[in-house]
Amino acid sequence: MLLACDVGNTNIVLGLFSGSDLITRWRLTTNRNRTADELRLSVSGLLKESDVETGCLDGIVVASVVPSLGPALREGLGPLVNDHLRCLTPSTSPIRLDVDEPWSVGADRIANAVAASRLYGAPILAIDFGTAVNFDLVGPDGAFLSGAIAPEMHLAARALIDRAAQLHSVELTPPPSVIGRSTQSNLQSGIVLGYFDLVAGLIRRFRAEVGSGLRTIATGGKGRMFHKALDEIDLYDADLTLTGLRLCWEAWAADHSS
Repeated sequence: MLLACDVGNTNIVLGLFSGSDLITRWRLTTNRNRTADELRLSVSGLLKESDVETGCLDGIVVASVVPSLGPALREGLGPLVNDHLRCLTPSTSPIRLDVDEPWSVGADRIANAVAASRLYGAPILAIDFGTAVNFDLVGPDGAFLSGAIAPEMHLAARALIDRAAQLHSVELTPPPSVIGRSTQSNLQSGIVLGYFDLVAGLIRRFRAEVGSGLRTIATGGKGRMFHKALDEIDLYDADLTLTGLRLCWEAWAADHSS
């Protein structure tokens, strides 16, 4: 069994794999002050709840975009697997990072690129709707070409509401019409429909440069909603990042055995 840990700015998503099958997943709040002991107790408790002994784990693979948690993750989770823990970083990436600053590429973006290209073929554009919206492009030769980053929809809405005294939080769901008849529906039109057009517009720009046959896949918190709303998004995979981590682990194991 393999435990994959996707450490994001908002949540830590854990996925337990048996072979290629994702058995279960958990979600923890990302707390930059969490200690190694707290992480170890949290993860071991979740495993115990699922009747999984830590001795059944072959290893742990981690992708983190929170550098301050790195030491606590290694110190806290390493003992659960006799230090068979590996972190996905630009230097350990199993695919080539064809960018100007490879050392700055987030581990989650590498995982998404690996999973998207290995499972669905390249070229492909993976769009991860997390704390930021990452557009991760994999070229025809399987190399990561980077892409674009936009602020997440809720983040943009919160910034607007915090600065405007007469505006209040609303549920960010698609309105029936672009013509808002209330303050709430005005915000839904401007934010939700505006973000639909932002994503669709960027996809069209990618296709104009890469080719009209470029496939797109969505993942992340709001990925399903955008996939349903936009014809420009071909696929949806809720577990793309976790699967990418598993594939990275398997690639490292294959290299080590050879």
